[in-house]
Amino acid sequence: MPEQYVIRGGRQGYDRLRLLARDRWPDTAALLARAGVGAGMRCVDLGCGGGEVTLELARLVGPDGTATGVDMDPVKLDLAHQEAQQRAIDNVEFRMVDVNGWDEPAAYDVVYARFLLQHLSRPVELLARMWAAVRPGGVLLVEDTDFDGWVCHPPNGGFDFFVRSYAEVLRRRGGDHRAGLRMAEHFLSCGIPPVEVRLVQPAHLDGDEKTLAWSTLDATRDAIVAEHVASAEEVDAALADLEAFTADPTTLISGPRVFQVWTRRAPGGDGS
Repeated sequence: MPEQYVIRGGRQGYDRLRLLARDRWPDTAALLARAGVGAGMRCVDLGCGGGEVTLELARLVGPDGTATGVDMDPVKLDLAHQEAQQRAIDNVEFRMVDVNGWDEPAAYDVVYARFLLQHLSRPVELLARMWAAVRPGGVLLVEDTDFDGWVCHPPNGGFDFFVRSYAEVLRRRGGDHRAGLRMAEHFLSCGIPPVEVRLVQPAHLDGDEKTLAWSTLDATRDAIVAEHVASAEEVDAALADLEAFTADPTTLISGPRVFQVWTRRAPGGDGS
């Protein structure tokens, strides 16, 4: 059964994800470098959204490698395909697939997902299939959040509403707002040896990236109302409060804690 994602998709969702990708790319790039992602590798990016990481993977692996982005949103996938054409990147493809039915054993040198598992009701099952998809000598890399890690200064009611409401609507739709914190545990529970666990966290006083809290609340407005977490009027009031707070150059907003977990399959393929 398809998951019920809480964040709005389509063109608006694509634009939000491009902003998120700019904010998170330095830490993701460092993770890919530490894991040795490079020329000639075959990669898959699950829950690829707008495809920004998929396109970067295609660039990193070069013409002798490939990158595949997998997502359920046809609008985002079409826009990602258009972006690949505009950049003249021809070693990339985008496929519309429900990750709950995705299964490609021993197919990739790099299996990657960012901010996907928090939305899933059965994340450990997907992790097991992701590990099975890693070829001998290949790597599995996952990034996900501990949503309780969002902070702002000084305190703000709209911001607190955002963090509280997102966590609750995600819970009601079967997700886990603290998936990142539990990631190493999930790896171990399905026999995957985590090589490295690292915690990263962005913070902003200004710039477009500072608006991500507001844009994420706006993108979850429909789900919050549909799940009766809050009324439309309450969400709109929180959006207005958070928008004014975000625009104030004296305020600080820090994104959620992001856990990066990765491991390498032994060259002999014994899973260790």
